[in-house]
Amino acid sequence: MKIFLNYIYILFSAFLYVGCGSLQKSEDMRRQQTQMIDANEMSLRDPFILYDRKSDYYYTYANNKPSIKGYRSKDLQAWEDIGNVFIPENDFWGKEDFWAPDCYYYRGKYYLFVTFSDVYKKRGTSILVSDYPDKDFKPLVNAPITPKEWMSLDAALYVDQDDKPWMLFCREWLEVTDGEIYAQRVSDDLTTALDEPILLFKASAAPWVKGIYSEQHDKHGNITDAPFIHRGEDGILFMLWSSFDLTGKYAIGVAYSASGKIEGPWRQSENPLNSDDGGHGMLFRTRNGKFKISYHAPNSGSEKLIIKNAKIKNGVLTIAP
Repeated sequence: MKIFLNYIYILFSAFLYVGCGSLQKSEDMRRQQTQMIDANEMSLRDPFILYDRKSDYYYTYANNKPSIKGYRSKDLQAWEDIGNVFIPENDFWGKEDFWAPDCYYYRGKYYLFVTFSDVYKKRGTSILVSDYPDKDFKPLVNAPITPKEWMSLDAALYVDQDDKPWMLFCREWLEVTDGEIYAQRVSDDLTTALDEPILLFKASAAPWVKGIYSEQHDKHGNITDAPFIHRGEDGILFMLWSSFDLTGKYAIGVAYSASGKIEGPWRQSENPLNSDDGGHGMLFRTRNGKFKISYHAPNSGSEKLIIKNAKIKNGVLTIAP
């Protein structure tokens, strides 16, 4: 009997070894077949980084018109193309743009804020929702959340200290000449804009901003892009936003609300954060709590994902050279 049991044990151990080996080989083959992209080689505009604690992955999203595609990474360096996370139905209102997909985890779901337009409808931001960060995004409402009568873009989510959601967005400079940034309360389920939009500031409020000229539209004006708010430990609000600097390069500026209120007043930095012709920035923390900024550079059609260390000292936000 003892010999028989030993024989059974040997067979069982061998089965486990072969089985585990097969699983490992299968996983190794899957990894080999997955095309990983180095961050230094990624062509990506308007990068927004979401760290998802549930999956322990970092996610970012990209315009893949007429869809939105996603990438995920364990280390912010090697990125996996996970395919399209949003493919609109035929009746979806937005047929153009597919700009600046920003993803937020909010009250148990994932929300993508994306800028769309259509021939017969003005540019605006719609909110998409999913139970997952990597698939199945659908329109929360088949309409923009930004004012329908305005040409708007780059809406972002901000949740205040009272746990109330707000939307930040830009009003297009093509419509108002001096680009504007607004805040507006939205319903807790993010389906409806509440009250009237509050003008926070115009692009010309920043001393580092220089106007541009669009040959396509034969128009001069000042750009406002990509508002993003971070609350510091002392309660000060830091808003990243982008425009063109005095040298004509795309750049990231910082506005400060010492009151800690989204309504401001907002004080502008004297100089932009960067000088590498990059912008559309956001701030995030890694799984280990490191403070980072992401943006794209250069702004010339060959944009790459840029991730650098950021820090706040004496109430001033800076990034590593």
